[in-house]
Amino acid sequence: MGKRVKETFSQSIFALMMSQVVVKILGLFYKLYLTNRDGFGDEGNAIANGGFQIFALVLSIIAIGIPTAISKLIAEAIGRGNYKGAHKIFRVALIIFATLGILGSFFLFYFADLLANSYLHIPETRLSIIALSPSVFLVSIISVFKGYFSGRETIKMTAKAQSVDQLTKTISTVLMIELSTVLIKNTNTEMMAAISNLATTLGNIAEFTLLYKSYKNTLPEINYEINNNKTNEEIGIKNIIKKILIISIPLSLTALITTISKNIDSTTIVNDLKDIIGYEEAKKQYGIISGKVDALVNFPLSFNMAIVTALLPAIASANGELKSKEKRINQSFMLGMIIAMPVTCLFFFFSDEILKILFPNASNGGNILAISSLSIIFITIEQITNIILNGVGKNIVPIKAIALGVMAKAILNRLLVPRVDLIIGGTIGASIATLICHVIGSFYTFIELIKYTKIKISILNIVKPLIASLIMIAISKIIYNVFNIGGDYRISFIVALLPGILIYLLFVNKMMPIRLFRIKRKK
Repeated sequence: MGKRVKETFSQSIFALMMSQVVVKILGLFYKLYLTNRDGFGDEGNAIANGGFQIFALVLSIIAIGIPTAISKLIAEAIGRGNYKGAHKIFRVALIIFATLGILGSFFLFYFADLLANSYLHIPETRLSIIALSPSVFLVSIISVFKGYFSGRETIKMTAKAQSVDQLTKTISTVLMIELSTVLIKNTNTEMMAAISNLATTLGNIAEFTLLYKSYKNTLPEINYEINNNKTNEEIGIKNIIKKILIISIPLSLTALITTISKNIDSTTIVNDLKDIIGYEEAKKQYGIISGKVDALVNFPLSFNMAIVTALLPAIASANGELKSKEKRINQSFMLGMIIAMPVTCLFFFFSDEILKILFPNASNGGNILAISSLSIIFITIEQITNIILNGVGKNIVPIKAIALGVMAKAILNRLLVPRVDLIIGGTIGASIATLICHVIGSFYTFIELIKYTKIKISILNIVKPLIASLIMIAISKIIYNVFNIGGDYRISFIVALLPGILIYLLFVNKMMPIRLFRIKRKK
């Protein structure tokens, strides 16, 4: 068994992006199926997503910072030639977080009723919370494996595992819901929401199985590296735990505060609106923002997370080379904005058309999508700056930034959500509050990044994609308005969008050529 050949930074990004294409196409199909299915709709989204936000809150306390922390520590150990120490970090982390995962799963299962009634104020979420409880343990150990593979710069396995997870989740959801409606005559919205969350647990089982098998297959290679260790450096268990905590706690706090931002909506929208517009309508309003809108807004952000996932080990392995770090960071900003800008503009200017096409049975919420879409740009900046700041040891900055944003979100939600008499009230107010939350967070982290590092970030990487996106939308709008006169809005939208996308790609290629692969030419 020879020494492994690690992936390049560009290959890592490409592998994760391709995975995200598969994951998001399947995820979109999953969301389209559920939202458009009779008996589910916006109400089902409210119940399923309410339960999921509780799950995400517990997970953010236990497991969110694990992949990044382990990835960084393992990349640094391998960079020093300490393969034995890298594997020891993995084993220690696996024991710690498996234990925490079991405790988290027990908490969700045992307190599901209390969480549904007293925290969410949506009693129907109880079954959804129970269905998700095993996933806390599963995701905890999955996160350790992902961190290990990422630190070894073999991210393709992580990408493959994500695809298997989403494929299993999508197929399981459709099969189980359809079977349940045949076998159980009184299958209702609450039951279907629970089934959709149970499918998440089944997806996690499939993902863990694949990662474990891959780890077992890689053991000969790992043993070869350990036997050819290039250093006598010893890493004690206490030191490993300390280092994991130093890195993961700030990341977990960041994730926790971010999750709290989502939980602000889940705990305030229904509770503040039920006495004004009625409980059932309040649930639907929360379902719009937590189901359809969040799914669409998160679509481009998942591609940016592929960039971010590859960025941290790349920075860690650069060993202080400023130019190498600066190049990779600017590449990340450029790629992030190339994705974020056109999607933001598309969602903002064509929000009603997109919801009508994707969710014909539940198409309300165009104004909410338009406002929420503006957050995509600022969240993209946050994600990249946060990972850079964590990579250079300024872990506390992202926590401060997100904390300030979430405080603003909490205050604005309380002020705006109950004011359904105002244009900026209700769920629109919640969307505005979320946007301001991320504007504060992104500006704070960006300023602090410039302050704490010597890295020069080109603002043109943000401005150029914006200009190209606005040109794309202007052309698409003109074509749409011409073709939509007395015609089918769906066909008009597709006819208008295709040339707009082509023009955008031509502008991007002209202004900022990207080469994910380099072809060596013979002299």
